[in-house]
Parts: sequence; structure tokens; C-alpha cells
Amino acid sequence: MKISLLNFWQTVRYLLMHALFWLILFFELRLLFVAINSNQAIDTDKWLLLQSLFVGMRFDFSIIGYLSLLTCFVVIITTYWHAPAKSLRFCRFISGILACILVFTLPANAVVYGHWLHHVDAVDLGMFSNDPMAIFDSTESWIVIIYTIAAIGLSVAAIYLLRRLTNSAIEAANNEHEQLPGKLVRMVATLVMGAVMILPIRGGVGIAPLNTGHAFFCNSTFANHTALNPAWNFCYSLKRARNATVDYHFMNDDDAQRRFNDLMYQNGDYPRVLNSSRPNVVILLLESFSAHTIEFLGGENVAKNIKALVPESIVFDNVMAASDRSGKGLVAVMCGYPVLPTISIIQYPSKTQSLPYIAKSLRENGYASQTFIYGGDLHFNNFNSLITMAGFDNIITQEDFPKSEWGDKWGAHDEFTLNRLLSEMDKQEQPFFDAIFTLSSHEPFTVPMKRKFENDYFNSVAYTDSCIGDFFAKARTRSWWNNTLFILVADHGHGGPNNVANDNPMRFRIPLIMTGGALAVKDTVVHKPGTQIDIAATLLSQLDIEHSQYTFSKNLLDKGNRGFSFYDFSDGFGYADSVSFQVFDNQANKYIRIESETATPDTISGKAILQMMCNDNKKR
Repeated sequence: MKISLLNFWQTVRYLLMHALFWLILFFELRLLFVAINSNQAIDTDKWLLLQSLFVGMRFDFSIIGYLSLLTCFVVIITTYWHAPAKSLRFCRFISGILACILVFTLPANAVVYGHWLHHVDAVDLGMFSNDPMAIFDSTESWIVIIYTIAAIGLSVAAIYLLRRLTNSAIEAANNEHEQLPGKLVRMVATLVMGAVMILPIRGGVGIAPLNTGHAFFCNSTFANHTALNPAWNFCYSLKRARNATVDYHFMNDDDAQRRFNDLMYQNGDYPRVLNSSRPNVVILLLESFSAHTIEFLGGENVAKNIKALVPESIVFDNVMAASDRSGKGLVAVMCGYPVLPTISIIQYPSKTQSLPYIAKSLRENGYASQTFIYGGDLHFNNFNSLITMAGFDNIITQEDFPKSEWGDKWGAHDEFTLNRLLSEMDKQEQPFFDAIFTLSSHEPFTVPMKRKFENDYFNSVAYTDSCIGDFFAKARTRSWWNNTLFILVADHGHGGPNNVANDNPMRFRIPLIMTGGALAVKDTVVHKPGTQIDIAATLLSQLDIEHSQYTFSKNLLDKGNRGFSFYDFSDGFGYADSVSFQVFDNQANKYIRIESETATPDTISGKAILQMMCNDNKKR
């Protein structure tokens, strides 16, 4: 019996040392997360940051529970057939592999967080599933090399720590010639430890199991995200994303429908702003252009050529991006359709095939010639399926440009794609509908231009803006200019030099401009709140094209509609109207920001919109 008890305590000790290793590793990786995002940490209360390190242990213990269960399983199935030392070494080998994977991926998550302001989740995995190497295209090559070297060094250190913590238990087991009774006792010890792991896995003995809401212990978004273990969060998001639908339900569906109908009400009274019933229509979708770069939207005077368009344009100065990803922005603009916080509908062709498309609506009304230009790889993030289903008959991508015109990462630079657009417009039959998606202002913001701004993002926007200025200078000389309407809009916003958070409206405020020779009304500013989704109804109304299938799109020029903006991000949303601005976090299940000119702010409309979006998505 002495041997059996020894086996029992050796096994327990071994498993505890395993758990201690993971706890130390996660604690160090959390500190590294804070260090990598020091610009966010500096602006966060230090007491809250300290608290986050300990609040986060609850999530650490949960994922350690899962890892310990895996270890227990391996110990059980290997103990009977092998000597105990071999069994424990095999467990340590598997733990070492998992530790190396985490050491390589979690710091990368920390780097990406600096751009996206949320941990990588299942939605992001879907975004890169078609092109796994695309994530490196947002990073300079030398950074990738340094990161790889550092990750290898950290992996070696982690394996060394694991060996130091478990060597004594393995050496003790190595000195034994274990018989069947000892093996059975070792298995019992492992089963007991495995059963105990249920508690940390579910987060305690309470009724509600551990969920992301437990990380939201304060009003600091960065402190809350620091507490949330990225590995645990990723696994949790996988569980939530098992189906292509999510359920956001805040109220009775009839109540949500009534509120939504009231918000979307239009009386059909709007000014006619075009001098042609069938003008050529061209959409310029501008990568990452945000209010930070546009002076008349409250930012810096970076986009000088866009500013120069104002006197001859209709400017919508209170427009926000529908979401925070290019794929979602593409759906919002091309389909007039909103996107859910945690589901990127562009990844589900079975759903996107049921969406309305501006290109199809125009084709059915005489716009037979249609071109789409993107200087990058159109297969990225499933862009290709959406554009193909839209019905563009002429699709031009990076493969249609010589490599001498390509940048280091994403493909052909904007000066070349915009010139190509001009040449395509010159030979098209009118009326035509064209769209171009720029890309030079995407990370890592490397552009073929002498630096104008110290900030890389500003500098890249200045480059694309200069290309736009050159484009319009040439376009005004063309015969089709007087019959052409241009719509300039961003795919999504940007955090700007200070990388403002999702609860800051400047992160989502974007330009929306109508210009060109086809405009009968110029030098006009529309202050009504809206999003890219509203382009569909606003444009088609001017062309007298039926657009009732664009359920979520409203005519921004309609005098009967009061206007509102709705945007979403990683499981949260923002809502703004003429008197209020609010941001709701679904994980924390609370509003994290409310600003209102009235004593009783409207906290229902945003939820009603999201519920209607969810209900519609489930039917697709």
C-alpha cells in the first residue's frame, strides 16, 4: 500500500506542477500583452491594470482545467501500457508542443489587438481561412523575422521551465518498477484530479458558468480585455460560432419591429439632385479612410484633394461605417445590408446569394456595362464570391497589373488602379456602373511616395488622396464627365494616431461624398446621421429604381426620415441619432457609453435594430 500511496501523491504532484507551469506562462503572456500595447496601458488606471492581472486568473484557471483534463486523459491511456516515467514524459512532450503554439500565437494576438482593439476570435479565423498568410501582409517583413526569433527564444524558455517543474516527479517514477496495483492507484489519482478540474473549467460552483462577461470588472475596456485570456476567448468564440447565426434578443419581436419601422419611416419627399435620369455611377470605396484624416469631419487636413471636392459636391458629414472590417464594409456598400457583430456574412455564400445588390438593381434598369477593380487578391476574405454574385461583368484584380506596379504586400498601388479605372470608363457603353476598392492605405501603410506625414497611416492616406486628386483632374476632361455621378465612401474607419477605442465615434466616422458632372445640386452638406448601408436607398431613389428589398437602407435625403447611425464591432454596437450617442457591449451586457441631450436617453432603438438584423440574418 505504501507504493500505491506514493504513486497517488507523485501523480497529484506532477499534475499540480503542470498546472503551475501554465499559470506562470499565462501570467507572463498577460504582462507581455500589456507591454506590447503600452500606448493603451499608459492611459489606463494602474490600479485597474493590476486588478486585471488577478481577475484574469479566473480565465487562466479555466483553460488550465481543460489542459489538465487533456493531461489526465493521456496519463490514463498510457500508464497501463508503459512505465510511469515514459507516460509522464509523453504528457510533458504534448504540453511542450501546446506551450510553443501559445507562445507563438498569443503575442501575435497582442500585436493585432493594437489595430483591432479586440482579441482574435472565430470571426477573424474565418476572415483569414481562405488566405492564411494574409495576416502577415499587414506587417513589415523585418518585424515578422524579429517576432519569430523572439518566439523561438520564449518557447525554449517555456520548455525549460516545464522540465524544471516536472523533472523530480518523472525521476521518482523512473525509479519504480510499477505493478498493476500501483498503476491502478495512479489512474485513480488522475481521475480524481480530472474530476476536480470541472470547477475551474466552469469558473466555480455558481449557477452561471464562466463567460466573457466575467472579464468586464470595470469601465476600462483595455483593463477588461487584459483580464480576458486570449486562448480562452478564442475557444469560447469557436463554441459560439458553431452555427452561422447568433441570437440577439432584447425584446418581443413585435415591439422590435414597431421600433424599427418607426426609425426607417420615409415619406418620399426628397430633393432631386441629379441632372440626368440615367447617369453613369462610380463608387470609390476607400480603404481605411476615417474622419481622423479629413478636416471637415473634425480630423487633420490629410486628405486635401477630397477636401477640394466639397464646393462641387454633396457631403454627408454625419456618416459612420457599418462595422470595422473590409469584408463587412463591402457588404454594407454593395448590398445595403448590415452585418452582425460576431458573424461575417461574407463568409457564407449560401446567405450572401440571397442579398440584394446595387449592381443587380442597376443592371435590371439599363446599366449593362459594369466593372469592379481591386488591386489586391480578390479571394481575400471571400471578396470574390460577393463580387461575382453581384454580377459585375468585368472584374480586374492584381493579376491584371504588372508586378512592377505592385507594392510590397497587398498588390497594385492606387495610382495604377485608378488610372485603369479611367481607361475602362473610356471604352464602356453608357450608362455604366463601376466600383473600385483602393488598398494602399491598408497596413503596413507602405506607399510609393516621398513621405509627407510622420504617421504611417496619415502618410498612406495622403498618398491615396493624391491619387484621387490626379484621377479627378483627368476625369473632368473626359466626354462622360457631365453624365457621371461619383460616390466616395470608406470601407471602415480607423483608430487614428491615438488608436481611439470602439466607444469613440471618431473611430467609425467616415466620409460619404457625392460629386461629378451629373450633380445638379452642389456645395451642400447633409447633417443627417447615417451609414454606408444608406447609399443603396439614397442612390436608387434618385434613379427612380424600386428598392424595397433593401430593408435596412434609408434615403438620407428623405425629409420624413429623422436619420440614425448604427455600427457594430466585436460583439458590441454603437447607435447615434440627432440627440444621443451610445455604445453597448453584448459580452458585458451593458451600455459602456451613453451621451444624450435629453433627460431620458433612448436605450431601446439600438437593441431593436440589432434584433431585427439578427432575425433577418437567420432567415438568409
